[in-house]
Amino acid sequence: MFQTILVAFDGSPGSLRALHRAVILAREHGAALHALSVEEPVPHYLSAADEARAEAHAVAAFFKRLQAVARHEAASQGVAIQIETVRGHAARAIVDYAHQIGADLIVIGQHSQPGLIEWMLGSTSDRVVDTADCSVLVVRGEPTEGCWSAPVAGPA
Repeated sequence: MFQTILVAFDGSPGSLRALHRAVILAREHGAALHALSVEEPVPHYLSAADEARAEAHAVAAFFKRLQAVARHEAASQGVAIQIETVRGHAARAIVDYAHQIGADLIVIGQHSQPGLIEWMLGSTSDRVVDTADCSVLVVRGEPTEGCWSAPVAGPA
């Protein structure tokens, strides 16, 4: 049924559940699996070049850890995975990348405790559902049995 699956993966518990579900779906359908992490630019003011370099190293290390988690999860189910990290606005980047690779399914986690901003503006998963050209599976709830649910620590 599905030929190309894209999973949005940011290391949060919801995205870990989505990764687990996407890996199982890819295995069951013999689908190509892609994982996408999005580095969202955050406006901040660094006072020195050393701080900028330290921040860049921390971000690079964080995304390297994300990729290792995704590779491990896929390998545990015997599934090949293509992993990409892009920079941009999360929802737009996910939808654009899905279109680029011809995904027929996007799998995305939903945060269980949305904050005020998400309540007012909508979450990333809401925006992906509203704008994607393909089917979207929003994975909710408690961790699936066998799914590692500890969040991946973000950049320092």
